[in-house]
Amino acid sequence: MKKIALVIADLDLGGGQRVAINLADALAKKHDVRILIFQDKNIHYQPTGNIVNLQCPEKQSILAKVVNVFKRAHTLHQHFRQAQYDHIFSFMETANFPTAMASSKSVLSVHCNPRKLLSFFEKALLRLTYHRAKQIIAVSDDVADILKEDFALKHVSRIYNPVDLEAIAKQSTSPYQHNKPYIVALGRLNEVKRFDLLIEAYANSKTHQHCDLIIVGEGEMRDSLEQQIKALNLSSNVHLAGVQMNPYPYLAGAKFLTLSSRTEAFPMVLVEALATKCPVIATDCPTGPREIITHNENGLLVKNEDSSAMTEAIDTLYFDEPLQEKMRRNALASIQHLSADEIIKQWLVL
Repeated sequence: MKKIALVIADLDLGGGQRVAINLADALAKKHDVRILIFQDKNIHYQPTGNIVNLQCPEKQSILAKVVNVFKRAHTLHQHFRQAQYDHIFSFMETANFPTAMASSKSVLSVHCNPRKLLSFFEKALLRLTYHRAKQIIAVSDDVADILKEDFALKHVSRIYNPVDLEAIAKQSTSPYQHNKPYIVALGRLNEVKRFDLLIEAYANSKTHQHCDLIIVGEGEMRDSLEQQIKALNLSSNVHLAGVQMNPYPYLAGAKFLTLSSRTEAFPMVLVEALATKCPVIATDCPTGPREIITHNENGLLVKNEDSSAMTEAIDTLYFDEPLQEKMRRNALASIQHLSADEIIKQWLVL
């Protein structure tokens, strides 16, 4: 039995957090796992392993953020020296920066497109800290290439995010019941997810006369999206469902899922939709979707940030029921390589 630390800033609702918890739960079946967090605000996940709160909450100003990185690194270094872990895995930049500084044994997992989403300050920190780590794990081939090409990092591997197929199957046994057919979208209501583009595409589709759009998630763009929905006279068709602790029934009951992001790393929502046998439409954005979707087999890929292309895809898939059924049949087989057991083997090989 190995003693393993998983470092993540918090356990708030989010894709990176969900991946870390999936990995922690899978590892905890055979190993002693501790989840190290910097703050216990808004805990949405209860992992199998023990949670250790290091009490270094986030700061707002740039200067305070810089000081906090060093404080977190010092706190981690002391904890690592005392606990003597066999493996140290870290998730997302807010944890990766101090973890790399604290231990040369650390394995860092990158869950974003660093070319698109990191600030100048964060890119500088990445260059200063990531080379200290034992290994860097990118969640997609494209992200791995960016880390090698843009940041000259050599110790980079790609391991896809794990998905607990059995757990999703259990949690999606009772599909969400709506008063008419619906398509669904999941994610944080922010600019990156481009729900404004999705709503525009849906408004211009023939599908909106037959089918509602349900968006599951919360975020800073709720007010502007509500105004857009009202301006398009779609208040009875587009529903902002807010955060749902179990979103899988929404996927199981949907005609298909739509992902309209302008950039991703490895969008787990696509994998989770396929785990419920829900077909998907996604923008062919950098990075991730093209490594999950085989066009016309388990989903459709459309031109990035192109509302007209999204409209055409929505109408194509909605009115082509044989294509929907083909994608449902192909869904599970297309993601078997992402099962938690398979991914855990790759992590432990490191």
